[in-house]
Amino acid sequence: MPIPVEKEVPVYSISDTSEILDEEYTEESTVSEEPQEEVTYENEDSYNEGYEDNVYEETVAGTDWLSGMDTSFKAYMDYRCITDTSSIQYELQQQAYTDDRGFRRIGDDYCVALGTGITNGCGERFMITLDSGSSFTVIVSDIKSDCHTDSTCCYVPRYDGSGNVVEFIIDTDMADGGMLSSGNAGYYDDLAGSIASIIKL
Repeated sequence: MPIPVEKEVPVYSISDTSEILDEEYTEESTVSEEPQEEVTYENEDSYNEGYEDNVYEETVAGTDWLSGMDTSFKAYMDYRCITDTSSIQYELQQQAYTDDRGFRRIGDDYCVALGTGITNGCGERFMITLDSGSSFTVIVSDIKSDCHTDSTCCYVPRYDGSGNVVEFIIDTDMADGGMLSSGNAGYYDDLAGSIASIIKL
Protein backbone atom coordinates (compact mmCIF):
# COMPACT_ATOMS: atom_id res chain seq x y z
CA MET A 1 0.00 0.00 0.00
CA PRO A 2 1.26 3.56 -0.66
CA ILE A 3 2.71 5.24 2.42
CA PRO A 4 1.59 8.87 2.97
CA VAL A 5 4.45 11.28 3.50
CA GLU A 6 3.85 14.02 6.04
CA LYS A 7 4.03 17.54 4.64
CA GLU A 8 5.18 20.49 6.68
CA VAL A 9 2.38 23.00 7.17
CA PRO A 10 3.56 26.62 7.00
CA VAL A 11 2.65 28.90 9.93
CA TYR A 12 1.40 32.34 9.02
CA SER A 13 1.36 35.39 11.31
CA ILE A 14 -0.09 38.89 11.07
CA SER A 15 2.75 41.33 10.57
CA ASP A 16 1.15 44.42 12.18
CA THR A 17 -1.21 43.61 15.04
CA SER A 18 -1.35 47.23 16.25
CA GLU A 19 -3.93 48.11 13.57
CA ILE A 20 -6.35 45.40 14.66
CA LEU A 21 -8.98 46.72 17.08
CA ASP A 22 -11.00 44.60 19.46
CA GLU A 23 -14.30 45.97 18.15
CA GLU A 24 -13.57 44.52 14.71
CA TYR A 25 -13.89 41.02 16.11
CA THR A 26 -17.65 40.70 16.41
CA GLU A 27 -19.78 37.81 15.24
CA GLU A 28 -21.29 40.03 12.55
CA SER A 29 -17.98 41.18 11.10
CA THR A 30 -16.25 37.79 11.00
CA VAL A 31 -18.98 35.95 9.07
CA SER A 32 -18.97 36.68 5.36
CA GLU A 33 -22.40 36.99 3.75
CA GLU A 34 -20.99 36.38 0.28
CA PRO A 35 -20.73 32.75 -0.85
CA GLN A 36 -17.19 31.43 -1.18
CA GLU A 37 -16.05 30.90 -4.75
CA GLU A 38 -15.31 27.23 -5.45
CA VAL A 39 -11.76 26.54 -6.55
CA THR A 40 -11.51 24.42 -9.68
CA TYR A 41 -8.67 23.21 -11.85
CA GLU A 42 -8.57 23.00 -15.61
CA ASN A 43 -7.54 19.36 -15.45
CA GLU A 44 -8.45 18.07 -12.02
CA ASP A 45 -7.43 14.48 -12.78
CA SER A 46 -3.90 15.43 -13.77
CA TYR A 47 -3.63 17.72 -10.74
CA ASN A 48 -4.59 14.89 -8.39
CA GLU A 49 -2.27 12.50 -10.19
CA GLY A 50 0.67 14.86 -9.78
CA TYR A 51 -0.19 15.44 -6.14
CA GLU A 52 -0.20 11.70 -5.42
CA ASP A 53 3.20 11.33 -7.06
CA ASN A 54 4.61 13.95 -4.73
CA VAL A 55 3.22 12.71 -1.42
CA TYR A 56 3.40 8.95 -1.76
CA GLU A 57 6.44 6.71 -1.85
CA GLU A 58 5.51 3.66 -3.89
CA THR A 59 7.30 1.07 -1.77
CA VAL A 60 5.82 -2.39 -2.20
CA ALA A 61 8.22 -4.59 -0.31
CA GLY A 62 9.42 -4.64 3.28
CA THR A 63 6.07 -6.10 4.38
CA ASP A 64 5.46 -9.20 6.48
CA TRP A 65 5.18 -11.55 3.52
CA LEU A 66 8.71 -10.66 2.42
CA SER A 67 10.47 -10.37 5.77
CA GLY A 68 12.63 -13.38 6.60
CA MET A 69 11.51 -15.39 3.57
CA ASP A 70 13.96 -17.06 1.22
CA THR A 71 13.15 -15.47 -2.15
CA SER A 72 16.46 -16.32 -3.81
CA PHE A 73 14.80 -18.66 -6.33
CA LYS A 74 13.81 -16.69 -9.44
CA ALA A 75 11.92 -18.71 -12.02
CA TYR A 76 11.96 -18.11 -15.75
CA MET A 77 9.64 -18.67 -18.71
CA ASP A 78 10.26 -18.57 -22.45
CA TYR A 79 8.80 -15.51 -24.17
CA ARG A 80 7.26 -17.73 -26.86
CA CYS A 81 4.77 -18.94 -24.25
CA ILE A 82 3.02 -15.58 -24.76
CA THR A 83 0.83 -16.36 -27.76
CA ASP A 84 -2.20 -14.04 -27.53
CA THR A 85 -1.40 -11.50 -30.25
CA SER A 86 -4.07 -9.10 -28.95
CA SER A 87 -2.56 -8.91 -25.44
CA ILE A 88 -0.34 -6.21 -23.97
CA GLN A 89 2.06 -9.02 -23.01
CA TYR A 90 2.53 -9.87 -26.67
CA GLU A 91 2.86 -6.21 -27.63
CA LEU A 92 5.62 -5.70 -25.05
CA GLN A 93 7.55 -8.65 -26.46
CA GLN A 94 7.52 -6.96 -29.87
CA GLN A 95 9.41 -4.08 -28.23
CA ALA A 96 11.82 -6.33 -26.35
CA TYR A 97 15.21 -7.71 -27.31
CA THR A 98 17.28 -10.64 -26.03
CA ASP A 99 20.53 -9.78 -24.22
CA ASP A 100 23.71 -11.87 -24.32
CA ARG A 101 22.52 -14.05 -21.41
CA GLY A 102 19.13 -14.83 -22.93
CA PHE A 103 17.05 -12.37 -20.86
CA ARG A 104 14.31 -10.42 -22.59
CA ARG A 105 14.67 -6.70 -21.96
CA ILE A 106 13.15 -3.34 -22.85
CA GLY A 107 15.79 -0.67 -22.51
CA ASP A 108 17.73 -1.58 -19.36
CA ASP A 109 14.71 -3.23 -17.72
CA TYR A 110 14.35 -7.00 -17.41
CA CYS A 111 11.00 -8.32 -18.61
CA VAL A 112 9.40 -10.18 -15.69
CA ALA A 113 6.14 -11.56 -14.38
CA LEU A 114 4.89 -10.40 -10.96
CA GLY A 115 1.83 -11.15 -8.83
CA THR A 116 -1.22 -8.92 -8.53
CA GLY A 117 -0.33 -8.17 -4.91
CA ILE A 118 2.66 -6.21 -6.23
CA THR A 119 1.60 -4.80 -9.58
CA ASN A 120 -1.56 -3.32 -11.06
CA GLY A 121 -0.72 -4.46 -14.58
CA CYS A 122 1.75 -4.82 -17.41
CA GLY A 123 3.97 -1.88 -18.25
CA GLU A 124 4.69 -0.88 -14.64
CA ARG A 125 8.35 -0.56 -13.68
CA PHE A 126 10.06 -1.47 -10.40
CA MET A 127 13.47 -1.31 -8.79
CA ILE A 128 14.35 -4.58 -7.07
CA THR A 129 17.15 -4.64 -4.49
CA LEU A 130 18.63 -7.90 -3.23
CA ASP A 131 20.12 -8.68 0.16
CA SER A 132 23.51 -8.84 -1.59
CA GLY A 133 23.21 -5.11 -2.20
CA SER A 134 22.83 -5.38 -5.97
CA SER A 135 19.75 -3.95 -7.65
CA PHE A 136 18.12 -3.98 -11.08
CA THR A 137 15.05 -2.54 -12.78
CA VAL A 138 12.21 -4.57 -14.27
CA ILE A 139 9.18 -3.94 -16.43
CA VAL A 140 6.08 -6.05 -15.77
CA SER A 141 5.54 -8.03 -18.96
CA ASP A 142 3.25 -10.75 -17.64
CA ILE A 143 1.04 -11.29 -14.58
CA LYS A 144 1.15 -14.30 -12.29
CA SER A 145 -2.25 -15.94 -11.88
CA ASP A 146 -3.77 -15.48 -8.40
CA CYS A 147 -4.49 -19.21 -8.25
CA HIS A 148 -0.75 -19.89 -8.40
CA THR A 149 0.28 -17.40 -5.71
CA ASP A 150 -0.15 -17.20 -1.94
CA SER A 151 -2.98 -15.39 -0.15
CA THR A 152 -1.21 -12.03 -0.59
CA CYS A 153 -0.87 -12.69 -4.36
CA CYS A 154 2.80 -11.70 -4.09
CA TYR A 155 4.72 -14.94 -4.50
CA VAL A 156 4.46 -18.56 -5.58
CA PRO A 157 5.04 -20.83 -2.54
CA ARG A 158 7.66 -23.53 -3.03
CA TYR A 159 7.87 -26.99 -1.50
CA ASP A 160 10.83 -26.00 0.71
CA GLY A 161 8.99 -23.07 2.30
CA SER A 162 10.64 -20.45 0.10
CA GLY A 163 8.80 -18.20 -2.32
CA ASN A 164 9.26 -17.23 -5.96
CA VAL A 165 8.46 -13.53 -6.38
CA VAL A 166 10.07 -12.61 -9.71
CA GLU A 167 9.78 -14.71 -12.86
CA PHE A 168 12.12 -13.63 -15.66
CA ILE A 169 11.06 -13.84 -19.29
CA ILE A 170 13.84 -15.31 -21.44
CA ASP A 171 14.74 -16.79 -24.79
CA THR A 172 15.68 -20.37 -23.93
CA ASP A 173 17.55 -20.72 -27.23
CA MET A 174 19.98 -17.99 -26.12
CA ALA A 175 20.19 -18.78 -22.39
CA ASP A 176 23.16 -20.36 -20.63
CA GLY A 177 22.84 -24.12 -20.18
CA GLY A 178 23.90 -23.87 -16.53
CA MET A 179 21.07 -21.48 -15.74
CA LEU A 180 18.55 -23.61 -17.60
CA SER A 181 19.65 -26.70 -15.68
CA SER A 182 19.34 -24.90 -12.33
CA GLY A 183 15.89 -23.56 -13.19
CA ASN A 184 16.90 -20.39 -11.38
CA ALA A 185 17.75 -16.99 -12.89
CA GLY A 186 19.56 -16.35 -9.61
CA TYR A 187 22.26 -18.59 -11.09
CA TYR A 188 24.04 -15.36 -12.03
CA ASP A 189 25.93 -13.54 -9.27
CA ASP A 190 24.27 -10.16 -9.94
CA LEU A 191 20.81 -11.77 -9.63
CA ALA A 192 21.63 -14.04 -6.68
CA GLY A 193 20.11 -13.53 -3.23
CA SER A 194 16.78 -12.86 -1.58
CA ILE A 195 14.75 -9.75 -2.30
CA ALA A 196 15.23 -6.93 0.21
CA SER A 197 12.88 -4.38 -1.36
CA ILE A 198 10.69 -3.64 -4.36
CA ILE A 199 10.04 0.00 -5.21
CA LYS A 200 7.69 1.24 -7.91
CA LEU A 201 9.31 3.66 -10.34
